[in-house]
Amino acid sequence: MTQNELLDQLTTDLRRLLDQVRTQFAPLDEAVVQYRPDPIRWNVLECFAHLNAFSEMYLSRIEAGIHKAKARNWQPSAGEVRYTSAARRDIRRADVINAQPRKTKKRYNFHQQPLGPEVIKTFIINCERLLRNLQAAREVDINLPKIDRGASSFFQYTLGNTFEWLIRHAQRHIAQAQELVGLMQGRGLV
Repeated sequence: MTQNELLDQLTTDLRRLLDQVRTQFAPLDEAVVQYRPDPIRWNVLECFAHLNAFSEMYLSRIEAGIHKAKARNWQPSAGEVRYTSAARRDIRRADVINAQPRKTKKRYNFHQQPLGPEVIKTFIINCERLLRNLQAAREVDINLPKIDRGASSFFQYTLGNTFEWLIRHAQRHIAQAQELVGLMQGRGLV
């Protein structure tokens, strides 16, 4: 897949996610988004808070990577998007079709923490910012900037890998939140 093809696909996927969030989640009552069908499962707000934690960590790194690429005049590549081995594995794990549950690190787990509907608004704002960065990335080679993965700088993704992981990860948790709302509708709670 070329750089433009990936960026086009991710832009489409992110716009679809934003539309889902605006129409399906933003209008819901607070009691609905705080509903927990099982004591160990996350509610809708916890899904969004988890996604916000990653967005807030990665967005500034993405912006710095794009700025660095522009400063170094790294022109867009016509070749294939490259993947690090860690990115390939992590993108596969984050994909919505991979239903295997993952253990979440404590700093990204908001289970049983007091949250309000503002986390959904924050998610929308973060997605709009990510959309702007996807557009800005069209001016650079997304294979060259390295983005620190997680809290340390030991492991890195390319800029393109970072975009893809963030969006696949968001799709996974939005699907989780949709499943919760579907459970509530099935029980006549919505």
